[in-house]
Amino acid sequence: MKSHVSATIDAGLLVEADRFGRQERRSRSQVLEMALEQFLQRNAPASDQIVTSPGRFEGKFSREETYER
Repeated sequence: MKSHVSATIDAGLLVEADRFGRQERRSRSQVLEMALEQFLQRNAPASDQIVTSPGRFEGKFSREETYER
């Protein structure tokens, strides 16, 4: 399902997107969607899982010492 969005984009990028769209016979929205999808695949985490480590706390925690200030 597609959604309508409004965005402010640098004019130079739109010129390049339009040029690419003409070469590939794609609409501006298709070009922007493909670019966004590729960007997110490269830069966004693959899942919503929280990154954890095998380490564990072995010290002492005191609420009084933490909140006494």
